Amino acid sequence: MGTYVRTQSIDHNVGEAGRVSLNITSGDVRVRGIPGGEAHLRATFEISASSDSDADRLFEAIQLRVDRSTGSLNVEEHGGHQSVGSMIGRLFGGSGDYELTIEADVPTATQMQLHAVSSDMTITDLRGEQRYHSVSGDLSVNNSGGSVRLETVSGDATIRAEEPLAVQAQTVSGDLNITATTLRSLRANTVSGDIQLEAELASDGDFRAETVSGDLSVGLVGSATFEIHGLSTVSSELDHRLEGQIDRRRLIIGSGGPRLVFNSMSGDVNIRHPRRISARPAAVNPVPEPTPAEQESQLEVLRALERGEIDVEEATRRLAGGA
Repeated sequence: MGTYVRTQSIDHNVGEAGRVSLNITSGDVRVRGIPGGEAHLRATFEISASSDSDADRLFEAIQLRVDRSTGSLNVEEHGGHQSVGSMIGRLFGGSGDYELTIEADVPTATQMQLHAVSSDMTITDLRGEQRYHSVSGDLSVNNSGGSVRLETVSGDATIRAEEPLAVQAQTVSGDLNITATTLRSLRANTVSGDIQLEAELASDGDFRAETVSGDLSVGLVGSATFEIHGLSTVSSELDHRLEGQIDRRRLIIGSGGPRLVFNSMSGDVNIRHPRRISARPAAVNPVPEPTPAEQESQLEVLRALERGEIDVEEATRRLAGGA
């Protein structure tokens, strides 16, 4: 029994804001955003077979199904990696196992839908409407923007955004980590996973997080008010004031800013300084350029100092605006 490599290439022009849907039952997935309207997908199959010809026949049976239409590309694996492998194994006398890896380049503003089982997913440089569903495996979304909606059963989800981002997330046992320059909105629900945020919250955004036992940690840029419902332990590295009763409290940072509501049965809350992104620099009021008359007056003071008519202290006073 040997291992044979076969590849399937899929290309389609979906337009700059078209839709790409990928549904697989196994195998790692890497997606990258690119300029233009073309989508390119390459599937690599590592096939266990007794001969080259058997590998070819197996490859014909397991290739991804493709549906192309105007502005849309749908790609899916045959239903059930194990069931397909077992069936083909019986047909080819023990052959039939294969490993699948998918690499895709899609337009940056693509409406991306990705469903995967037992797969690690890495997505980079997408700015459109994105939906991810994972049953087992980690999800990593990098250099993102736009909106991300995700559902995970087991596995961590990490999102890093360089542009304003809106997030909807439901997880069962994995942690959710979000780092964004600006978070436009958040709806996050976890059972046992922790939620970690690092962002500035948009002033007009809606922010809600709910856990059963998971903790909430926020590296906050700017101001915010955290409404905490439940018997959570609350702590903050940032200057704050705490109001309300033990099961319904308000933790206020700075001017109060936008509101984030956190509901939990036993999860704790920690507000801290950001570690990956920086607070916006304070606005600097520019010093106005002196008028020609003011410039001439300053030069006259310096000439008087040079001639010895006034001392340094008097020159400093005059230059500072003294009479």
